[in-house]
Amino acid sequence: MPSTALVDTGPLAAWFRANDPYHAAVDRFFRGFSGALLTTWPVVVEVTHLLRPEAQLAFLAWVRKGGLEVVDIEVADLEPIEQMIAKYRDQPMDFADATLVWLADRSGVNAVITLDRRQFDVYRFRGRQRFNQLLPAGTRRSVRRRT
Repeated sequence: MPSTALVDTGPLAAWFRANDPYHAAVDRFFRGFSGALLTTWPVVVEVTHLLRPEAQLAFLAWVRKGGLEVVDIEVADLEPIEQMIAKYRDQPMDFADATLVWLADRSGVNAVITLDRRQFDVYRFRGRQRFNQLLPAGTRRSVRRRT
């Protein structure tokens, strides 16, 4: 198991929603993972958007207490993020996913905790490096297309 992993929106939202179909599997994974968890503020925003107020408060308290390291994005970082969104526009790649790929480029961390298997199977960082998806196959969902 890697010592550091990037975390996408889906697993975090599922972990803080007890009625989520992926809650049990994600809970099992997070309780067994002893490494550092990295994400970005856009992921935090997406997670809080998906949670009810009580769960939002629990999630934010967990982040504040060090459960997750949130990496800042500067204005200068937007250009490579924009380039990624343009490159993967047919997937689609949203802003939060683009920031995780940007973070992989910057940090070299290739481990990702996501429910969006198809998208992260396609995304590449540092040229042609693939992501190592840590969740077991049964806990991954297919991508939802925007309408």
